[in-house]
Amino acid sequence: MYVVRNSSRALFAALIPLAVVQAVLLTMAVLTTQTVPAQAVLPPPDKLLFLYAGRLALDGVLLFAGHSVLRQFNICGRIAYALIGGVMAVTSYLLAVRNGLLLFPPPSGSEITAGLLPTAAGMLAGFLYGQFAGLEAVAAAPRPTAAATEAAAVLPRVFDGPVRVRSSVGAIAIAVTVPAAISAALAFMVLALFGTAGPDSIITAALPAQVFLTVLIATTVPSAILVLAIHHIARALRRSRGGEYAAIGSLVAAGCVVLLMPVFGVMPLLLATAVVNGAIMGALYRRFAGIEPVPLPEVVIATDTQALVSADHPSRRQHGVILSN
Repeated sequence: MYVVRNSSRALFAALIPLAVVQAVLLTMAVLTTQTVPAQAVLPPPDKLLFLYAGRLALDGVLLFAGHSVLRQFNICGRIAYALIGGVMAVTSYLLAVRNGLLLFPPPSGSEITAGLLPTAAGMLAGFLYGQFAGLEAVAAAPRPTAAATEAAAVLPRVFDGPVRVRSSVGAIAIAVTVPAAISAALAFMVLALFGTAGPDSIITAALPAQVFLTVLIATTVPSAILVLAIHHIARALRRSRGGEYAAIGSLVAAGCVVLLMPVFGVMPLLLATAVVNGAIMGALYRRFAGIEPVPLPEVVIATDTQALVSADHPSRRQHGVILSN
């Protein structure tokens, strides 16, 4: 029996999507201080740091608590860790609303929708923790029977059969954030090079966060379809390495952009961006999806034993002759 390890490295990796989402939401909340006249004064930096660190620490504590609960029940599935991450995020959001850990409370009527993005980030964090922490064996409580011991001795401890890349919802969720993250990074670089300080500097500084949310919402479904196309094309070509997935991703993304050029007049710069996005999305999907054995074919139902011959048997290509008197 196996459980997920206790790993500080995996916990740090799992907190990355939560840290990004919390930073984006806090930036958007700060932006409201400049758009709502009644809140024209910026909050002090110490308060912003306290709120951000408090939310992130609460997320980390609840995520580790959920991991401990799953360990107690000997549950190590990725879906279970994604679900416990979502429950953790919802709990953290409710505690933050109740105890004043938000810069501004959500407007009336939007309490549920305001928690959707942190919940998605929490599910992604739980998936990442289960991915990076790894498994460790634990001793089973009941004593195995003689039949179970004999069956375990017969089963192999290694596998050398054919494998393929898994179809993983969690890996797709990670890959679809690539366009939004790259767009936000490009916006930040442009502002750092050409941005100027002034009365609208807070609005300009919040632009990367706005770009991240806008692109993420606009490209989630198309990016998911693109990743699925990359995955199934690679599976059809029997390719399973990360570099091969990256190459297929860049070619598929470039092909989509070329097909859309006559319709939308796509610029060559967007073509280069799509090639980079496709390559990263394909490589990320391969990294987090993992591999699985190729499933066995279904059982053959035969009514005649003479039909059970191999594909290269002569009777598959020639007809037998029976001489009659």
